[in-house]
Amino acid sequence: MEISKQKLDDLISAVEKIVEANSSQEHNLFPTLKSPENISEILEIPLQDPQKSYNLYYSNIQKFLGTFLPKDNEISKPIRELVCILLTGKEKSNLTYGTRGADSRMARTNDMENMIDVLSEWSSTPNEFFRLGIILLEKNKKLGYISEERTLQDYI
Repeated sequence: MEISKQKLDDLISAVEKIVEANSSQEHNLFPTLKSPENISEILEIPLQDPQKSYNLYYSNIQKFLGTFLPKDNEISKPIRELVCILLTGKEKSNLTYGTRGADSRMARTNDMENMIDVLSEWSSTPNEFFRLGIILLEKNKKLGYISEERTLQDYI
């Protein structure tokens, strides 16, 4: 296999540029910032806190739902579906069955905090499961996760 002189020169030039870039003193993309929180603020990306997310999901959201939702699937299934939509931002492919393409356990921390807010709002009337469904439905619509035409009936 023979390499042309031009290709060899291009390769040597590329290697020289890489070596020069790696030897430069400036390796910091954000030289005036000292913490990742500042970078996330500039990029407008919320920081993810895996430990907080884990605790919110298992110790708060799932524990709360397991304690207060009735065992009757007819009531709990639509509510759990709306919870999953709120946490993942996605509906199932065929609305009541199929794949979602996301896992609510991996939801962003701020989405889990939204869910805690919904549960807190509902906690003043913990026996009104229809109200919880309505609150979840409205929150999902407000965030643009589901279309405005959706009703609770769509998830039953």
